[in-house]
Formats: sequence, C-alpha cells, structure tokens
Amino acid sequence: MSETILFTGNAFSVADGKGRFVLPLEMRRQVKLSSGNENRLYLSVHGDNPCATGFGESHRRHLFNEVEDLAREARAQGREYNADLELERRLGTIEEVNFDEGGRFAMHPDIKDEYGITDAVFFYGVGRYMQLWRPETLVDSKDRPELIRNKVRRWLDQRDSGAGK
Repeated sequence: MSETILFTGNAFSVADGKGRFVLPLEMRRQVKLSSGNENRLYLSVHGDNPCATGFGESHRRHLFNEVEDLAREARAQGREYNADLELERRLGTIEEVNFDEGGRFAMHPDIKDEYGITDAVFFYGVGRYMQLWRPETLVDSKDRPELIRNKVRRWLDQRDSGAGK
C-alpha cells in the first residue's frame, strides 16, 4: 500500500461477557484500509513501553521492509547486521486476530497476560500503529502526556465510583 495509514485519537473499551474488546470505529476503519478491506488486526508487544501495539497489514509489511532496508544499508557500509534476529524481534511476536463488523475481537491471551489486560483497554493512536494499554499502567507511566494520563485517571475514577463507563 503506497499511502501511509496513521492512527490518531484514543478511546476506551470494556470487555463484554465473552471477554472481547471493541476496536474504536475510526481505528477500525484505518485497520481495514491498511489490511486490504479485511477485518484483520495484528497485535504485538511494544519494544519500549509496557503496552501492546495494534496495526494493519501495511504496517506489518513496513516492519519487514524496514529491516530489509537496514540490512542493505549495513552491507553498503560494510557493517555486520543480523537481519534474522531483527525480524524475530519485530515480526516474531505478532499475533493476528480477526474482528467482526462491530469491531469486536478477542485479544490474544499471550498479549493480555504480558500486559495484565483483563476487563478494560485504552486504545491510543500514535502514528503508524495504535498502543493498547491496561488503563492503570498508562496512568503510572510518567512518560505519557499528562493530558492523556489525566483522562485515563478520570475514567478509572468514574468506573470505580460506579458513575459510568
């Protein structure tokens, strides 16, 4: 796909009775656009933050192509570069999940367990991909923008007080 798909915005999702989450509408549109109009979402671990990542097919291909470019650059400069190891790191942790027309999907258990995601997830669009956070973890993440941390904190406070979702 020649056009770069960008994820922006943020939203919460609470697990339904079957443990499924709902991909926010605009992010769902971006994933479908990125995945050739298929209801296919790719989930993976984040290399630096304690959250999962979500994206469509075009970003998965971008990750592969980026490693190929880095390997080509290393060869041209006479440097060693272990492309296989980098592909393992970037592509080996990706889990493919499908979502229905309403955006409902079952998060892969390995991803849920890795980040302690149980009953709620915060979707955070950050460019080529979205981050999927356990809300409490995001609030404790000092590197996140204060505006976002405060928004999540207010949502958690409302949920804990029973005031709504």
